Amino acid sequence: MKNFLSLFLIAVGVFISSASFAQQNQAENEFENVKPFRIGIKSGIPNLISANVEYVLPVLNRKFAISADYFRINMDTGDFGFDTEEGAEIMEQEFDYFEAGLNYYFFKPGKGLYAGISYANYGLNGNLPDFAENENGARGDGYLDFSNNSINIKAGAKWGGFFYFRPEVGYAFNPFPSNLPIRVEYEDGTIENQELNLDADSGFLDMIFNGLIYNIGIGFSF
Repeated sequence: MKNFLSLFLIAVGVFISSASFAQQNQAENEFENVKPFRIGIKSGIPNLISANVEYVLPVLNRKFAISADYFRINMDTGDFGFDTEEGAEIMEQEFDYFEAGLNYYFFKPGKGLYAGISYANYGLNGNLPDFAENENGARGDGYLDFSNNSINIKAGAKWGGFFYFRPEVGYAFNPFPSNLPIRVEYEDGTIENQELNLDADSGFLDMIFNGLIYNIGIGFSF
């Protein structure tokens, strides 16, 4: 009986050691197989379509990664853009978006499900010709120069190896406002500050005003 018990304990010890070694070896292989540099594009809300870069940090089992997005576009009135509740069109619009933050991968080094926190800046510039008329009958053009900063939280997943697919959802704590300050310069030389109300009938704008973040990304890892 004692010999059997000894053999049984030895067998259990060998099994646990083997399992532990296999798990450690698997973890080391996953760590070594991580492709830390990622370059791709994301399309969604509010970034429209942005360039994205990510780097998985070589610390803490490669569970943390730094990430950045950038987008800038100039739009004429015939392109996609912002309209106002008053019916005026914002001419020669310039929209830019920048975001940088930190992602944490829950289960595997640099891949799978993750959560992130980031800082984002949204900017909108444009002009509105013949926007208003003052009490003296002078016509004036409106000029828009606005930026908005926000802390964002996101959840997403990165699937794939060399080529990857990445969906994300999240929330902006300081969403893009529907009312923007505008400077009106009249023909008689007077200047007036007014408020511009963006048209929220568009589903796109309504989601931005509510702080929704949603995008799908693709790219390459190396």
